[in-house]
Amino acid sequence: MKKTQTYYNQNHQALIERYNTVTLTPLHNLFKKHIKPNTKLLEIGFGSGRDMRYMQQELKAECWGVDSTQGFVDALAKDDAFNGRLFCARLPILNLDFGFKFDVIMAIAVIMHLSLEEIETWVRDISNYLVDGGKVIVSYSPKPREDDERFFEDLRGGVIRQIFLSAGFVLVEKSESFDGLEREIEWESEVYIIKKSQL
Repeated sequence: MKKTQTYYNQNHQALIERYNTVTLTPLHNLFKKHIKPNTKLLEIGFGSGRDMRYMQQELKAECWGVDSTQGFVDALAKDDAFNGRLFCARLPILNLDFGFKFDVIMAIAVIMHLSLEEIETWVRDISNYLVDGGKVIVSYSPKPREDDERFFEDLRGGVIRQIFLSAGFVLVEKSESFDGLEREIEWESEVYIIKKSQL
């Protein structure tokens, strides 16, 4: 959504500083279970790069990143660890050629900024970037936020699960957590796996 992109374009520097102060123990515990050393991982909407650094430094994954905000891309590109692995692209369709497929694709605090139709398109698109048996990790706040200048879709009632299941994914784990910035926001995190050989 245009207003969401404008918000990130105008505020990316302040958001980098803010996001990097957050400790996300519940998410990190989830990452540890599903991300192993040498995992080829694509993070969509990496923002400050906080989670990519954790997964590459602590979990020894091979990380690539895509974000729609050039300011986020330029800031993380200063880290030589991600040299040649960062791309600026807008959802729902990536239109990128990596030359290989990923073991894990993750999107943290991203999909609630898309409409339901865009999420359906995105889920179908990312399946093309996954190996058989590949996983998708998503974390999102399900309730819309009327007092925020960004767009937030209403994702209550299990709509994300239905979209993934309809696209041939299987839900393997689900958890709920409170907000790392101490806002009155609840987060849902889900892990899906795709078995292309069964489609």
